[in-house]
Amino acid sequence: MWLDSQSPWWQAQTLNHEQIARLQIGPLCLYLQRKTGEWRLHTERLSTPEQNLAQACYLPHWPAHQTFSRYVFADEPLQFCLTPQLLDRPVVIKTHQPVYLPAAQEMTFYISSPVLIRLELKQPDIVLQDIPTQLLSDTWFGPNTQTGELCYADKTQARHSKDELPSRAHRAITPIRVKNSSNQMMSIEKLSLPLPFLALYGLSDGSLWTDQVHIDHQDNAELSRLTIHRQQAPGDDTTVRLCKARHHFETQGLFRVFSGLFNQKERN
Repeated sequence: MWLDSQSPWWQAQTLNHEQIARLQIGPLCLYLQRKTGEWRLHTERLSTPEQNLAQACYLPHWPAHQTFSRYVFADEPLQFCLTPQLLDRPVVIKTHQPVYLPAAQEMTFYISSPVLIRLELKQPDIVLQDIPTQLLSDTWFGPNTQTGELCYADKTQARHSKDELPSRAHRAITPIRVKNSSNQMMSIEKLSLPLPFLALYGLSDGSLWTDQVHIDHQDNAELSRLTIHRQQAPGDDTTVRLCKARHHFETQGLFRVFSGLFNQKERN
């Protein structure tokens, strides 16, 4: 079929009359059928360990006992498209292990976050649903209940080499450049990834990348200076922008990126 883990999966596709497709983007599975005057949709998430592939197949008949949503039309569209979208809130990332950055040092980390799948019919363009590939829990990010914002919570690795990145079709990679401008050891255990201010890009190998984020952390500062570099992922001439940032961002600004007390005196 048109989908595999090493090619873009967000291109428009045609579904023939009565044809049924099963599509998997990471742990999310979608079943689609085009019928006379309607499209049918069923979604589910894999209960087995998380799958990272993008793949698809045609089915001879609708799976037994599966309910579905019906979208009706006078003349049903012939094509559909699965377009990845970044989440509508920041994601608070907790690293699996603490990461320490000494004073006056800077390092680039690569952190991933799950995407939404926008299911859209084409000609005319009609958005049916925005479906999360993973269900994340809500969390409050801020020093108290009065100051802060509602975010999503996720756990991931903070990798510092692109070669260490696993291939995961349903997660977008954000390069984060952190500079420790303080005179103390900096512990990075939890940070807020400002997804609503980032654009999303797709590469020819099927991977997803966002704009780059640069964070400059000062001495005893609750807020860090954050800069967003609106550029495509390096090393790929066929990168395309899949969606723009949800919110406008100035050249730079002060943001609460880290939670808790993250400037720690270097231990003896």
